[in-house]
Amino acid sequence: MGSEAEAADMFKCPTCNGNVKTGPDDVVISCTYCGSTNTIDGKAIGDHLMETAVDSDERMQGFQAFLDKNKGMNKSLVKGAQVVENRLIYVPIWTAKVKADSYYKGYKTVQVPVQKTRTVRDSDGKSRTETYTDYETGYVPVQDELHTDTDERLLARKGARFYGLEEYLETINLAKTIPYDFEKIKDLEPALLNEEIGEEEFEKAIHGRVADNHRATASSGLTELFDCRTTTNVRGTTYLQAPFSLIRYKFEGELYKAAIDGNSGKVLLGEIPITRGQRIMWALMGLIGIIVSGIGGEFFMGAGMGINVLPDPDTMQIVIGIAAIIIGIIMTFAGFRVLIMTQRTKKG
Repeated sequence: MGSEAEAADMFKCPTCNGNVKTGPDDVVISCTYCGSTNTIDGKAIGDHLMETAVDSDERMQGFQAFLDKNKGMNKSLVKGAQVVENRLIYVPIWTAKVKADSYYKGYKTVQVPVQKTRTVRDSDGKSRTETYTDYETGYVPVQDELHTDTDERLLARKGARFYGLEEYLETINLAKTIPYDFEKIKDLEPALLNEEIGEEEFEKAIHGRVADNHRATASSGLTELFDCRTTTNVRGTTYLQAPFSLIRYKFEGELYKAAIDGNSGKVLLGEIPITRGQRIMWALMGLIGIIVSGIGGEFFMGAGMGINVLPDPDTMQIVIGIAAIIIGIIMTFAGFRVLIMTQRTKKG
């Protein structure tokens, strides 16, 4: 029993005969020993692309530059950050160009001017009829088209969720890719994620995503959308393996993370700690904001009751009061918002 269960989770590479651990939904397997890419049935994948990756030292340099840029008043952040994980992951991605054409119908409401009459009395008590313009809601039918030609990409995994991965997918540039060559990245010892979504499933998913985007665009200018029919032409479908890195680090006993473009070594998205001293400073700002808004309220209310504390009693006092209230509210909101946060999220 145990050996059968173990065999169900292993794939024997047809190229090097190595045993590769697989998941239940894997459809394309990248061998962690020789790098060959095959379907679960053992058929070799044809031409596909990859991005090269920088080594861990270059990723660390990019990470430290990100901390230094965003440290603010926390001067000890760069030296005090202890990296506990710095791994390189090659993620499977499908890319394609999608030409989409939508034809939709609906209606939108407009305010239509309508001439009406009414009876009025003049100063002498005499009645007369006058014409005036009123506005009523009208309905305008809309029949239009929507055409797009976009680059679409999709992570070929069903359940994988990594911090910053969505931002990473948007940065991938096919012009920087090369034909897949495991020898160029073998020494970096990357983790190779297998593909769980095949080409046919990708194209079906992309059709649905583009059609949903068209429907949302069409309905945004309408009161009601009756019908929206979208046809798509998917071309240039390409399988791509791209380097993504996730760094986890500790600072003052708390754990934080940063997502890194493995090709450039630059941080895409990262968490910056908020120290106790910073929270105290922001809390003081919030308290000062309460005081400032309170003073502004006294100025404003005092002007309304005729209690003048300035030479020009009305306009100036009201303006100063309103300005102080607004500034105080902003300071209070910003101060106490930071007070309850444990970290800030910053883009690289």
